[in-house]
Amino acid sequence: MPAALVLLAALVCLAPTPAAAQRDACNDYANQQMSFDQRARQQRCTGWTGHSNYQAHYDWCRRQTPQRVQQAVADWGSAFQRCQFQASGSPAAGAGRPAWNIQWVQVGGGWRSGVYRVATDRCTHGAAGSYCGPNEDWRGEYGNGAVTQWRRGGCQNPVISIRCTVTRAP
Repeated sequence: MPAALVLLAALVCLAPTPAAAQRDACNDYANQQMSFDQRARQQRCTGWTGHSNYQAHYDWCRRQTPQRVQQAVADWGSAFQRCQFQASGSPAAGAGRPAWNIQWVQVGGGWRSGVYRVATDRCTHGAAGSYCGPNEDWRGEYGNGAVTQWRRGGCQNPVISIRCTVTRAP
């Protein structure tokens, strides 16, 4: 019996703490921001204000609430989506006025993202938890009604299914 208690104590000590989970989520966040920035610069996005300083992204994330980080991910995703639209060369891109509202909605659950006004009829998926290794890479663009997976709040969380919803902006 004492050996079982020692094993249990060792397992408890090895379990990730909330602080460790936040660090993992911040690693995901920083990597995602670096990816957005590198891709935006490759596409020569006008007005792009992101940067590729991993440590600055990571440190910022550590000082924020998970909700604030999630909002930042959504905001940067929308900015990157606008950049991609402009880079496409579409004549409508010159208007610079988003024409679509997008939102992610949990399938069979109560979670919803914010509603974001964007220039394309596609949902960009790149939030922390959308890439948790090569077998869990759900990043990309999705059309209205498309369903994908996500680990809300980071890779340490359970997988949920989310649906892209797109409506014409007024």
